[in-house]
Parts: sequence; structure tokens; C-alpha cells
Amino acid sequence: MEQVHNEKAALREQIMSQRRQIISQLEAERGTKVITLIHRKEPWEESEDSITIEDSEFVLMEIHKTPQDKPIDIILHTPGGLVLSTELIATALKQHEAPVTAIVPFYAMSGGTMIALAADEILMEEFSALGPLDPQINGRPAGALLEVLKRKPIESISDDTVILALIASQAIEEVKGFVEWFLEGKFNKEQRETVAEFLTGGYTTHDRPLSFETLKGLGLPVKRGVPHLVFELFTTCEFGVCKRPCVAHYGVAPAP
Repeated sequence: MEQVHNEKAALREQIMSQRRQIISQLEAERGTKVITLIHRKEPWEESEDSITIEDSEFVLMEIHKTPQDKPIDIILHTPGGLVLSTELIATALKQHEAPVTAIVPFYAMSGGTMIALAADEILMEEFSALGPLDPQINGRPAGALLEVLKRKPIESISDDTVILALIASQAIEEVKGFVEWFLEGKFNKEQRETVAEFLTGGYTTHDRPLSFETLKGLGLPVKRGVPHLVFELFTTCEFGVCKRPCVAHYGVAPAP
């Protein structure tokens, strides 16, 4: 058991050293502070596969340590996660005075998309994807819960469903408000409302990837050109073992 522990510790140090070197090189090339929010299983431990409160604490500390005149690159690879953590990170990036670039080599769904929207620029490739921001309430799309109230007499709807629908309505308005705020300075008021409605309105399923062309059509500040060092960083990660992006949730956590 001790030998296995020592082997994992040695592997961890080796991989973390590789990552530090790659990130340092990327920072030197781009003149930025690089922060990562990457959800992959690590070979030496059980890793979280969504945005947690611990993630937000780490990222917030890194943002706080960065001088206000220093540009930030945040590398995003996540299926989403806890709404509180997501909004804390996105808010801190929005308030950073120097330019912020979100780099999405593969996907940043749900809460990852909200963080990307807080950036001044989003670097992607033609195969990269963001995702819808419609809140998920106990695993149910907020829009679908509201539709139940429209289609069935109130007497035939359970109290629990009515309560969830009320929470859903509130969640949609809250997320929409955040999105519109993140887009200030990029769009006029009417354009902000249109984009926010599209992203939060439940017009597609929550796991539907939004391509580079779709995002460009919305007028979002997307640009092709993920730095090669970002892909090199991913060679230090295990692939094929993390939670699928389609189970990403954004909203009220399921009841225990």
C-alpha cells in the first residue's frame, strides 16, 4: 500500500511539474496570468468532475493575486456545476480591469459557458462548444416546469411541482440578469436581451452544443485560435474517464 502511495505521489509530482512548465511558457508567450478550470480524472486520486465551491475558492484567489493591469487567460474544460461557484468566478472575471480571455479547447458547458461570457474574448476552434444556460431544477429543465403550469389545471398539479415551477421562474430571471450584465459593453440593451433569452429560454436541450458558428452568429466575441500549448497541456490528462457533458446541471441541487 505504501509503495502504491509513493508511486502515485511521484507520478503526481512529475505531471504537475510538466503542467507548471507548460503554463509558464504559455504565460510568457501571451503576457498573461493563466488560470485553469479543467475537469479531468487524475490518475492519482478521485477527481471532481464539475465546478465545485473548492474550485471557486482556488480560482478567486488566483484572480485576486493577479494585478488589475495584468491580462488573464482562463482555460475552461468543464461540464458545468454549482451555480454559486460559477457566478462567483464569472463575477470576479467581469470585474477584472485588464482584458480577460476564456480559452475553450473542447467544451465549456452550462456554468462553464457563463464563465466564458464574462470574458472579453473567447478563443475556440471549429470543433469547440459552449452550451445553453437554461437552469436545471432537480434535474428538470426550468422551461419545462413552467410549461406544465400552462398545460394543466392547477388542481391537477402537485404542490411539489408548483413549488419547483416557481423556483424555475425565479432561476431563469436570475440567470438571464447575470448574462445581460456580462454582455454589457459588448452589446446594446436589445441585443443583450436577445442573446440572454436565447441562452436561458430552453429553446434547445441542456446538452446541446453551441458551435463556433452559432456563437459568432449571436455576435459573441468568439475567435478561432486556441494556442498550441493549451492542447499540449491536455496531453498530461487522462481521457475517456470523466462524466459526460450531457449530465451537466445548472440550478438547484437535487434533494438528498
